[in-house]
Amino acid sequence: MTGRALRKRTSGTGARFLALRSDKRSGTFDVSACPGSGKTTLVVAKLAIMARKWPHRTSGICVLSHTNVAREEIQSRLGHTPVGHRLLGFPHFIDTIHTFANRFLALPYLQSNGYPSPLIDDDVAKAFRWNHLKGKERSGLEYYLQKNDLGIDAVTFASTDLSPVVFHRGKIKPFPSGPNSDSYKKAHRIIKTSAEAGRFRYEEMFVWAEHLLQTYPDISATLSHRFPLVLMDEMQDTSLRQAALLHSIFNRGAAVSGIQRVGDPNQEIFETGQDQNTADPFPDKVEDRTMTIASSRRFGKPIADLANPHAVIPIGDGGLRGNGPGKAPDQVDHGQNLIIIFPDNDCSKVLEAFGAHLLQTFDDDTLAFGDCFAIGGVHRPTTENIPPGHNKYPRSVEHYWADYSAENAKMDRHPKTLSGYLHQAQEIVRSGHEIGPAVNGFAAGMQRLVRNIGRPNAELESRRKHKAIRTVLEGTPDLLTQYDEFARSYITKISPITADLWAEQKGLLLTIAASLCEGTSDTGLCADFMAWEEPPILPQLQNDGVEKPDNTCVITADDRHVSIRLGSIHQAKGQTHFATLLLSTFQNHHSSEKIVDWLCGDKSSGAGEGPQNLSRLKGTYVALTRPTHLVGVAVRHSAIVENEHAILGKLQAQGWHVTNLCV
Repeated sequence: MTGRALRKRTSGTGARFLALRSDKRSGTFDVSACPGSGKTTLVVAKLAIMARKWPHRTSGICVLSHTNVAREEIQSRLGHTPVGHRLLGFPHFIDTIHTFANRFLALPYLQSNGYPSPLIDDDVAKAFRWNHLKGKERSGLEYYLQKNDLGIDAVTFASTDLSPVVFHRGKIKPFPSGPNSDSYKKAHRIIKTSAEAGRFRYEEMFVWAEHLLQTYPDISATLSHRFPLVLMDEMQDTSLRQAALLHSIFNRGAAVSGIQRVGDPNQEIFETGQDQNTADPFPDKVEDRTMTIASSRRFGKPIADLANPHAVIPIGDGGLRGNGPGKAPDQVDHGQNLIIIFPDNDCSKVLEAFGAHLLQTFDDDTLAFGDCFAIGGVHRPTTENIPPGHNKYPRSVEHYWADYSAENAKMDRHPKTLSGYLHQAQEIVRSGHEIGPAVNGFAAGMQRLVRNIGRPNAELESRRKHKAIRTVLEGTPDLLTQYDEFARSYITKISPITADLWAEQKGLLLTIAASLCEGTSDTGLCADFMAWEEPPILPQLQNDGVEKPDNTCVITADDRHVSIRLGSIHQAKGQTHFATLLLSTFQNHHSSEKIVDWLCGDKSSGAGEGPQNLSRLKGTYVALTRPTHLVGVAVRHSAIVENEHAILGKLQAQGWHVTNLCV
């Protein structure tokens, strides 16, 4: 992409961001940008412009993100431009905060202090620790943890002496018994054994990174000189721990490196979010070091006006502004943004009402501009029986549609078994995608298997996992041939795999995995991972023979139909929909009961609200800012029953069209 093309693509709102390319904007600066303002496009444009003029050969730009998804999107966009491709190699660094902490801090510390090359994987570390205990020792610790509402997953460490602590409900807490108890000693032993073997969880690597910085504070200055410009994306999702670590390296007040942070504090909906980060808050409180972009090109004024009150932090001086969408802009001022009031004991008609409303409001050509979604704050099932009439009903998305599967809703599935990886690879090929991602996906499962039974060959750390496996297997030609034949048969040709066939192939896969280890291996450590897992239900066929994606409900009215995809608010973050319906779900309280004052316009922002409702408001804001053309909210009747007539009047005065299923 040429400089002229970049300027054209990022005109208008983006032009303000491109002011950062001037010398004045090469230093520390924050950009707080609303949904649909094109944050990622602007970040990539900024980086591409910087790449053209970067003068240093041994120091580079450091780009950090909270998630692999955000990192991959930036890398992908840069990789498609000759200018941007320069940033994908030395001296620059583009990756997650975890990878940065490991590469430059934790791994050097571990290697210099006699620890083996670590395997960093939550599942592998937990399985290794649990399998270290046998018989009564294992059952005894399991029983003790369960009595304290904990599991082995909660046991971790937070200091270099490896003393056990527990991570419970988002917080590190002391181990529930003292150092002299049997349970404490067992927990300490499995953690110590795991560390000596180099098995660590992702979050535990911060312990080593933090200790290195405390022991050798000059490292911060070295890294600041190594990266004179640091750009942090999706800053609102950075945890307190991550923010503190980055602040100790790239001190925004020291001005050694230019620190530029991009995000939206109103979209912080993950538990890792740093809304309590008072030491180095985002965005910066200093006015001339912060830019606010309040104009969205995703949606128009009606949706902006309805979403704006739910912004916990007020947006600029005039609030959220809608200057979109790009397609069918004449179809957004329809006055049909929807509130659906449903009976407390029956939400079965909500999706039908939403679909019928869409069909009445738009013609088929307009509906074809994008996908329609129904999303909720809670979408995972529970073992608790919650039928209609229960005080928690509807608890989650599945109560609105019985065929909903939380597992199928995952955007990036992480199978629990190797057979699950194979099913996922077959899905990729079956859906018409290229073979490469499918083969590499299964190879990632093989890599996890190797980590479960021993220490992987160093070659396997390559990002090109399938090629790495073949490279190692070149030393055993027979196994290489059998591995290739397995991939060809079950992935390329999508030969059906059954429980019986899996039982026959397990031995071969374990033999291959053992040959990919350095030194000894123990295949007895992977029984759970090698278990047979039933394949997911294939996508259903619609009447016209077209596949219906997972978790898609089709609503038909008057010989027309509209598809509504179901999922969670967390999964929808970053997405753009044609229409979005926010479903009322239960977590401590029914969400619609707690946001009705904002829907009515009686309240605005999060001033004076407790943590639970702040989280609820942020989720609502994310949901209401996904669509380009129509937004809806499903409201439990209990939310309005005390003053029904007045509340319905206020909702209509705010611009909501109300469909009442209770009459």
